[in-house]
Amino acid sequence: MIRVMLVDDEEMTRGGLKEFVPWDEFGMAVVGEAEDGRQALERFAELAPDLLLCDVRMPRMDGLELARRLKEIAPDCKIIFLSGYSDVDYLKSAIKLQAVDYLEKPVQLDELHKLLAATSETLKSEREERERLLGMKAAWNRSRPELAGRILKRLLQPGEEAEAAWPDIRGELRAVDDTFPAEGRWICCTAAFGHKHAEDTWHEDACRGARELGLPILAGIVDGIGVACLALESERHLEPVSLWLNKMTERGGEDVRSRRSAAAGHVFQSLTRLRGSYDESLKALQYYFYRGWHAVIWARDLQPPPRGGLLLFEKDYFLNFEDTLRRQDFDGAELLLDQGVNELLLYPSPDIDGVRTKLFRWYAAMTQNYPEAMWDFENDELWTSVFVTGELFTIRNFMLRRLQIIRENQDDTSSEKSVIRDVLRYIRNNYGGDVSIAAIASHVYLAPTYLCLLFKKEKGISINEYITGYRIKKAKRLLRDRKLKLYEIAAMVGYQDANYFAKVFRKVAGCNPSEYRDSPEEGAV
Repeated sequence: MIRVMLVDDEEMTRGGLKEFVPWDEFGMAVVGEAEDGRQALERFAELAPDLLLCDVRMPRMDGLELARRLKEIAPDCKIIFLSGYSDVDYLKSAIKLQAVDYLEKPVQLDELHKLLAATSETLKSEREERERLLGMKAAWNRSRPELAGRILKRLLQPGEEAEAAWPDIRGELRAVDDTFPAEGRWICCTAAFGHKHAEDTWHEDACRGARELGLPILAGIVDGIGVACLALESERHLEPVSLWLNKMTERGGEDVRSRRSAAAGHVFQSLTRLRGSYDESLKALQYYFYRGWHAVIWARDLQPPPRGGLLLFEKDYFLNFEDTLRRQDFDGAELLLDQGVNELLLYPSPDIDGVRTKLFRWYAAMTQNYPEAMWDFENDELWTSVFVTGELFTIRNFMLRRLQIIRENQDDTSSEKSVIRDVLRYIRNNYGGDVSIAAIASHVYLAPTYLCLLFKKEKGISINEYITGYRIKKAKRLLRDRKLKLYEIAAMVGYQDANYFAKVFRKVAGCNPSEYRDSPEEGAV
């Protein structure tokens, strides 16, 4: 529907136009009126008209001044001028101010109808063209990450191939981003992702962060790795790059979806030499295994490994670990594991796959020496993702958790398993937020299925029943404070839907929250 505004200082003229013009036949509707140009300008933002029928001569602000103002703020709005004067030069001025046409007063309805029909077609055609262009722009923006990734992949070819393809690549680069410099200095950065969401949002985050810092950027995903080529003012002007890397890896609390780590290679002076900086950055990126997610690693800062061998790779050190396990010296086993891990943090080995393999060998020794305690873990297959994709800190905590469970399995006097104590502590600290089974299982390094079975075995109720009971217990205490609204209490104990909270409360407590608050037994918990 085309929105029309009538602007005339004569109420009779406005009334006649509203009553005697069949607006709906032209796909139009009158959305408002104004007595002069100033009032029209004041109401313009509120009414958002597409077309004005406007008198030329009006007090306070005439039609020409109104048209000049609208040309600045709403260049697509059309104007049909109405004039009681035969000043041809004056009306010619009006036509230049984006007016569709003009009609002399008194207005002849048949002429107005013809003009409205033509204006309607013009406006509809222009609207369709704008929508088409917006659609094309949206499609282009959606395809830009893929196109940028394709250009980066071509630039990452070996030097001679990249040189040979450079004329074509330069043309593609100009089409994707004509502001990105084809000459100068650049640095290549790479990013690893701990979650699909972090990968999916990489291109948008990378480009927005670079714009904020005034860094020209070409960013995309290449073989599952985030790649960014950043243009520099000079070889030493790396502070914006450092700020950008921190933006890309800033922590998202406990949200695993935000997990990223990033690394930077060396500065280079020809885009066809991108591969060298990329290889250096990619090698540095692997060290997030030692530093954890959200780390920023500069290739220039990496230290060479020590000349002597690392403990983890020494046969005698592993045999010592096996011996402590057989002797049930679990404190000694934990100490040996921590010594090996701490040495890796001080002197990280570039052979990360080798480190994973050695640590898995230690885990295998645990399962072989205590198959009864570890049988459930062999079946849950959580260990596969831990040792294949987990960083060093995750693997260490996973193994320490398993050692603790082995210890407790050997100690018949243990009243409650430490993993259950950790679960209960997590629930008590997080009952007002995310206490999903997946979140708890991740926190205690157990598979969700096994966690549910273990909790039911130890506590006699399901973990969800315990969470619900604990939340309702807290809600009862909060109900003592009559300043708190029921929906506020619901949110404080982890329920965003107050009606659902009331339903759960009634099921557990036997009455509605409001009834409980008003009951004489309110203080009993």
